[in-house]
Amino acid sequence: MAAEQTERRLTNRVLRVWKALATDGFPSRAQIDPTAFGTDWSQCLMIDIAPELRRSRFSHVGSALRDASWPTFDRQCLAECLDGSLLELVTRHVPRLLQANKPVTAGGQAVHEEINILYRTVLLPLSEGGHHIDGVLAAVGYREIAATADISVDLRLDISVFDDQVTRQ
Repeated sequence: MAAEQTERRLTNRVLRVWKALATDGFPSRAQIDPTAFGTDWSQCLMIDIAPELRRSRFSHVGSALRDASWPTFDRQCLAECLDGSLLELVTRHVPRLLQANKPVTAGGQAVHEEINILYRTVLLPLSEGGHHIDGVLAAVGYREIAATADISVDLRLDISVFDDQVTRQ
């Protein structure tokens, strides 16, 4: 518990919970207990993967990730995300997760609730059978930035695939 309190980065805290569940392959959606994530759950989302990726549906969108201009949460499809919204930017990385067959991270600049933000996300595979990805758990941390802030190219292109350690591409 002390380690959870000292870890500042949301994505690392969520990754730690996921790793604890991933003892024999990827965890299933049924293993995801919102209480295990505490207050971080409000910055998490879950996606049920469909054969046609754009028809995949959100099964959970945390309150901190919802956009007031979007309708009430009702298991929307990925294709219904508003262009340029935080959710749309995060879901752009689902194909990379499916191709890599392991967790991925990404980060950059976005607009959320009409505010310029920097965000970092981790996308984590879920599987009912342990190995074939049929769901995604993601966590998204973000903070407000000034509209004129100079963002380094390195941060805007920060995309990683997990092996034994995170690598920058």
